[in-house]
Order: sequence, then C-alpha cells, then structure tokens
Amino acid sequence: MDDVQLASKNLPTLCIDTCSILDVFRDPTRDAVRASDGKAYLSLIQASVDGRLSCLIAQQVQIEFALHDQRIQDEAAKAIERLRKQFVKLSEITAVFGSPNEIDFSHLDDHVDRARANLERWFATFHSLLPDAQTEARAFGRVRGNRAPAQRGKDTWQDCMILETYLEAGRLLRAGGNTAPFIFLSSNTLEYFTQARILKHEIAEDFGPSLIQYAPTAGAALHALGL
Repeated sequence: MDDVQLASKNLPTLCIDTCSILDVFRDPTRDAVRASDGKAYLSLIQASVDGRLSCLIAQQVQIEFALHDQRIQDEAAKAIERLRKQFVKLSEITAVFGSPNEIDFSHLDDHVDRARANLERWFATFHSLLPDAQTEARAFGRVRGNRAPAQRGKDTWQDCMILETYLEAGRLLRAGGNTAPFIFLSSNTLEYFTQARILKHEIAEDFGPSLIQYAPTAGAALHALGL
C-alpha cells in the first residue's frame, strides 16, 4: 500500500522499534514486566488485524528482528524453566514440613510459542518501509552530528536509520492529509529520554513538524493512539 492510500484512510499509525517487537515474547520473569503490558500488546495487535490501526515497520527493524528472534525465544524459555524448577524445589521443601500441595505449571510450557504466534498475526498486517537514498543520508548525518539516538563512541547507525525511516513516513502521511495520531513505540528509553525522563530535545524537534508522539510502552502507545 502506498503513502497516498495510507493517508487517505486517516487511521492512527504506529511505528515500532525492534526492542518493542521482541518485548512481546521476551523473558516474562523480568521484574519490570506486567500483565498489563501483554494486554496492551494484544489490543494493538487486534486493532491492527481489525483494520482500526495502521502499523509501519522499517526495513532495518525487520533485519534486526530476524537476527535476534530465536535468541530471545530461547532466553525466555530458559527463564521460564528456571522459575518452574525453583517452584518445584520450593514445593518439595514445603511438603517436608507438612504442606504437600503440588503446583501445576503446564500453562507455562508453551507461553513463548503462544506469544510468538500472536506476533505473527501482527506481522501479517505491517506495512514495510524501505528507506530511500535521502533517508539513508539523513541517518548518516545523525550519526556524524551525534544527534539522538546517535551516541558518540557507540554503533548507533541502525537506530538512526530506523528513526529517519519513520520520520520520513510521518512527513509523507501528513502531506497526504492524515491527521490521526502517529506514534513511535520504543522501549529503549535510554536513547530517547533524558535522565529526567523527558524526551530529548533533538527528538522532540524532529517529531514536532509531523506531530509524532513517543511511547515507551505498549500501554502508553495504546492510550496515545486513542484505542
């Protein structure tokens, strides 16, 4: 679907970073993870499947996802298995002291597969964005100018390419008449927030003309999109 068609639908638009896609099935035992995160992702997926939300994915995000997909699945499965073994051990210890209740962990066995399957439903709705020469040039310019998300001394070209791809999409959609919310979702807050958790000024400057909003979580994206 071309930019004119997307703009004419005037749907709210979500652009997503690699880290936030991987978060769908990343290790669920992490302290920061909440059930509300999963619910928000499912709501975003369903809205996209139903045609109430337009989701864009940069080519660089697709490349990075392919590189990290299996590793993140394996890490999540191992973390769940470690937790299961800890609970089994705890159950055995408490049984010694008179509480022989067994805990059923079967619902954990295929969590990663189920989460990954929902992600496939989402992928089927994504509109892929291929950067042109000008977008690539702007990405390199960000790196040379150390303009966020670029960080001096770090290999951040890929992050700059992703951001510039979405900035170009925002410009094209607004030029085509789209007035609905346009959200960039990235849980990689270190690259976009200051230490005071305020959007870095250069990011805010770039987002302003196309009225792009930043969301650090799926829940924040869902709210900003008005879904």
